Amino acid sequence: MTNKKKLGLIKTDLKVFYVPYTRTDADLFEVRAKSIEHAIQKFNFLMSNGRSPLNPCRRVSLIEKQANIAYKKGYEPDAVGIFNRIIDFYDIYDREIIYPPHLKEVN
Repeated sequence: MTNKKKLGLIKTDLKVFYVPYTRTDADLFEVRAKSIEHAIQKFNFLMSNGRSPLNPCRRVSLIEKQANIAYKKGYEPDAVGIFNRIIDFYDIYDREIIYPPHLKEVN
């Protein structure tokens, strides 16, 4: 018979932190209208039912590359506080959307 080794829990002084990492996408839609105000009204009307006949023609993405802040457990801010912060290191991608859905880099 062999002795079974007991696994013990190693106590550590590690604390829990939350690190936000942001990716934001903005889709651009082509709207034909008489003025800027008319384009906004038309777009909002078309999007109000949740199923728009419009397809995005371009997508711009901001992707955070390195985090610069961490929150202690219990001290994390609300959603507005998480998004209302400075992002120091990021990449921006500007792509054209071609259907069937493919993304093409814009120069």
